Amino acid sequence: MTKHAFSLMIALILPIVMFCGCSSEQKKQLTLGEYKAAMESAWDKYLNSMLDFIDLIPLEENEESVRTLGENADKAEPVLEMRRQCLDDFKAIVPPEKYEELHQSLIESEDAWEYRQLELYGELFKVTSLDELKAVNLQFKEREEKLSETETGMPFTTVYLMIKAKLESEFPETENTENAVSQ
Repeated sequence: MTKHAFSLMIALILPIVMFCGCSSEQKKQLTLGEYKAAMESAWDKYLNSMLDFIDLIPLEENEESVRTLGENADKAEPVLEMRRQCLDDFKAIVPPEKYEELHQSLIESEDAWEYRQLELYGELFKVTSLDELKAVNLQFKEREEKLSETETGMPFTTVYLMIKAKLESEFPETENTENAVSQ
């Protein structure tokens, strides 16, 4: 009888434990204030990585630029990782319901270009000839032209700025972030 009671308890408890375990893996939807703070944090990382790339990537296409990129390859690794992390951070954010569609547009625009752009930045630091540098830069240029020609998709930065404007209309800069998070 004891075995039967124990088996019965296991049969009843196991599904509950499994259900609770599965539901704990789901991410909770953020409040508006939490969403704003999460977006600002990811955006700060994104901008910092852009500024770091500017310091590491020469503007000209010449042999000296190829050497400079090679010399900066080690410095570029943490910048590439920071950029990858901030892109992943945007994907990990679970927006409030009224921001779901706009946030999904952000993720779609990120997937459409930002990860590929990150790969191209990585390729820049591996070039060994002027021809390779020109080829990578041509890929950047072609993609930028393609983005400006399309009407259906918006660039990542444009979507982010739309979200930011909407959030700022709900949380003007005069409020401090702690008050916004608690709402």
